[in-house]
Amino acid sequence: MMETVSVIIPVYNGEKYLRQCVESVLKQTYSQLEIIIINDGSKDKTALICEQLRHQDERIRVFHKPANEGLGAGRNTSLDLATGDYIIFVDSDDWIDPNHIEDLYQLLKRTDSDIAIANFTQYFEENGSYNIHLTEADYYEAVYSPQDWFAFQYGHGHNLSLCFTVPWCKMYKRSIFDTIRYYTDGFGEDDRTTWKTYLMADKIAYMHRSSYVYRVNATSMTQTADQGTVFQVGPIAERLEVLSLLGFDLSKEIAAYKWRAQINRDSKLKDGDMKAYRDLEFRMRLIEKYKR
Repeated sequence: MMETVSVIIPVYNGEKYLRQCVESVLKQTYSQLEIIIINDGSKDKTALICEQLRHQDERIRVFHKPANEGLGAGRNTSLDLATGDYIIFVDSDDWIDPNHIEDLYQLLKRTDSDIAIANFTQYFEENGSYNIHLTEADYYEAVYSPQDWFAFQYGHGHNLSLCFTVPWCKMYKRSIFDTIRYYTDGFGEDDRTTWKTYLMADKIAYMHRSSYVYRVNATSMTQTADQGTVFQVGPIAERLEVLSLLGFDLSKEIAAYKWRAQINRDSKLKDGDMKAYRDLEFRMRLIEKYKR
């Protein structure tokens, strides 16, 4: 009997892209799927499209929220509803290659890993272009311990740092989320959550292949927010606290904290937020003083 993969798709005002996203999931070569669409209080035609899709395929389940609660809350609702053996996230304005789920499943199974990860291609909505950065000749597979994967995320090209952060382009054993839920108090739900899943894993498998298409458009939060909002220091500070308790090498995390603190310090100073500026300046000076 095939194991079930729960595909989680939160959506808010997604009438323009949702059908393309869901249809890419329906075309997967791996067919034992539970597709959970969370309509997060949309005000456009999203609810109608959700119901049309639900009647199109019995594998689709739809949950309509009465009000918009945010992406993290939508994922949490889906995790509570999911019954599959494995979890995959797909953002509602993205789409996946027909082999995406099967490739991740086969990678996870043959390496006996808890999380399987693929790479992704960027699609730029404004001019209809793709950022293709991987070829067949680039392909490799690797299996990492959590310690190795935390170290590997830094200093490599091919979107690997972003692959570390985002929840999509991955397959997780559902048990990974027994004690993990997504951050819901503002921007940064991925940055504050995905790293926790790696710590709950014993082995993390990576394939250097792109099978997920990430749509970049002018209205996305990462495009419109300032750098201080996108690269907050809070997630790194939380990681430093946890990783220090576990005895991980902190050198690369401290370097990441310094880089983010510099961005945030300048942003706070520009906005005239002197309290936040002095707090960050205090930490930066301590790091320099003790040569970390």
